Parts: sequence; C-alpha cells; structure tokens
Amino acid sequence: MIQPSLSEQVTMSAAVPGRPSRSASRIVARPADGFHLLRIDGYSHTKTVLPGQKLSSQPFYVGGHSWRVDYYPNGRDESSNSGAISVYLQLTDPTRSPQQARYKFSLLDRDGVPAYELPAETGSFTGVFPNVHAPYGPAIGDGDGEEPAGPGRGHDEFILKEELERRRGDLIRDDCIMIRCDVGVTQVDFSCLAQDEIVGDDDGAHYAASPVYGPYGPPRRHPRQRQRRRADDDEYVKWHGVADTTS
Repeated sequence: MIQPSLSEQVTMSAAVPGRPSRSASRIVARPADGFHLLRIDGYSHTKTVLPGQKLSSQPFYVGGHSWRVDYYPNGRDESSNSGAISVYLQLTDPTRSPQQARYKFSLLDRDGVPAYELPAETGSFTGVFPNVHAPYGPAIGDGDGEEPAGPGRGHDEFILKEELERRRGDLIRDDCIMIRCDVGVTQVDFSCLAQDEIVGDDDGAHYAASPVYGPYGPPRRHPRQRQRRRADDDEYVKWHGVADTTS
C-alpha cells in the first residue's frame, strides 16, 4: 500500500470538517544602521581626474543590502570643471526593487571626529551593479560597464575645494582626507508564529502518531503520543495575537 507523504499527512491532519483553520504570522520592522569610511590618500593627485569621473569605494553592507560610495574629485557634471567635490551613495544590490534609506556624509578631522557635515537626508535608491568586475578593485570611471539604474543619492556640492583647502589643518592630513557615509534603513523580518493545532479531546479518545525518518528505508511511525487539547479561538488569539513585550 502506498503511504502518503509527510506533507500530505500534515494537510490531511489539518482538514477537519466543520472546523476553521487558524494561523498567525509576524512582521518585525527594526532600524538597521551602519557607516563606511572612504579614505582618499593622495588627495592632491585626484584633482587631475576629469570632471564627471568617479572613484568608488569597495562594497559595504547595511541592513542586508550592498552599498558603495562614489567620490567625484572635480564634480559630477562632466560638462564643466566644478569648484566642488561631489559624493554619492549607490545601492549595488543586483535587484531593481527600490529601497528607501537615510544617508549622511561628513569629513573627519585628525581625531576621527566629524568636522564638516551636511544634514542627513532620506531618498529612494534603485540598484546598480557592474557587468565586469575589475581584478584589482574599483578604478576611475564614468559609469561604463554598469547596467543603467537609478542615479543614487548624494550631493553635487558636498564641499567647495576652496573651503577644503582653507581648512587644511583640520580636514587634510598628509595629503589624505577621510569621508564618512552613514546609512540607515528599515529592515523587515517575517516569521510564522503558529499554525492550527489539531489535537485530541480531553477524554483521550483521539491520538496521533508522528512520522519519524529512520536512517534506512521508508518513514516509520513513532509510538503513539497524545497531543494536548486544541485551544479555543479566544485562547489562540491571546497566545499569538497579543504583542510579546518580553522580546
């Protein structure tokens, strides 16, 4: 005789005529925050980079998503040599699903403390990722080799180069600048709290057997075990529908 599969047994056990099925699930939304430090050694030499070209950080992860920072030494506009540095945050997940994130850029002083920063902003990001990976990390580029996607979020005029030079004592050390990018997202987790409990009556008339897979051959059956009483609807809602304040 052909034995029903485990999934079929579970389905049959839940199909009780005249009794509604019940289930409970949970969505947990929590903040996920992080930051990335992009150190630019040889800052004075990056001034020779053409307008519109960028230097990109290695990927980093916040909230389960991959990100990168794009640094434009002579501005993001390739049509003119800007007097400002541009910085942008890009989502590099291989997905086209938009993500909303909070971001903030700052420059650190010699002690690693933000000495120059712009206010935090919130924006929607669409993923961008390279078609061909450079063998030795990111190189100078204007976006070639990348699939088209969203423009990222950031600042065309992060800081004027004139102001950066004027504050050289605070922001530049041994021809090095340190850019910090803070990122915050909302991370959502899903879980199943419970499914319907099909159990015997209080008088002990109904029992159920649990299939246990042995090391060889088809499933064998565990000795009969009595299951506990099936909770009524009010109890079910109380157990699974009331917020757990202890977690």
